[in-house]
Amino acid sequence: MALEKTEVELRKEINELLHQQREITERLRDPRGLRRGGPFTALAPRNGARQRHFLSHGEGNESEDQPPAKRRLSSAVVKVEDGELLQDDAVAVNTNEIVTASHSDSRPFHPQNRTPRMDSDIPTAKHIPRVLPKNEDSRLVNRNKRMLGQLLGTLEKFRKEDMQLSGTEAYMRRSNSLQRAEQRAREESERLRIEEREQIAEKRKRDLTLMARVAAKTEEKKLELLFLQWSEHHKKLSNFIRTKAEPPIYYLPKKPLDDDAAASLAKSKDEAFLEWKNARREELMT
Repeated sequence: MALEKTEVELRKEINELLHQQREITERLRDPRGLRRGGPFTALAPRNGARQRHFLSHGEGNESEDQPPAKRRLSSAVVKVEDGELLQDDAVAVNTNEIVTASHSDSRPFHPQNRTPRMDSDIPTAKHIPRVLPKNEDSRLVNRNKRMLGQLLGTLEKFRKEDMQLSGTEAYMRRSNSLQRAEQRAREESERLRIEEREQIAEKRKRDLTLMARVAAKTEEKKLELLFLQWSEHHKKLSNFIRTKAEPPIYYLPKKPLDDDAAASLAKSKDEAFLEWKNARREELMT
């Protein structure tokens, strides 16, 4: 008689069988294995996390070579001829002069060191010729017409050459060979698709058969575990004295029995338990 497995061993086997069922179910849902990991799965960050950008040593050197950013002076007063103006108004009136003074002189800006405004500093507006539309420039229109005519002439020339070559024997042979190659490619692609569908159907059939066997094995192990728990419970109840009247009452004597009587009682309990266990096992197997 084979040794009975413990509850821990049965639970371990049940977990392994359930894991096999999950793997088979995943194969049935995704027969081509597209959702089980691809070449770009490990490259993408998980949970949509953004990657932080760190400046390299070379990038820091490039930023040092650039001129410093312009800084705006807040709450500064500039003295001019007409009176006192805030820095915001002074920047709006003469921005070029302030920027030039800040870059040429490394000393901090002071309102008393500012030179008075001169009329010659204001740049004079230069006359910019008006850009004429394309349809008003006759030279541009004529050039566009010439280019369009040349393009249409070239296309017409190619079309006539193609019509002339289409009637030749060499062109017909080349066209027939291309058609045969395309037909062979379509047939090969269709054959590969049919083979792939047949392989997927065969794998699905095997997986379904295997899943049915694993499910039956899992139910068998669960039944063994349930029977083991039931036997343990019945064994605990066998230590009590049970009344024959219904509902049954289980009780233990307060005083221990004699040694001989206790030994014979324990032996009879073990025999009764084994007999009950074998009878219940035969009932479950049938």
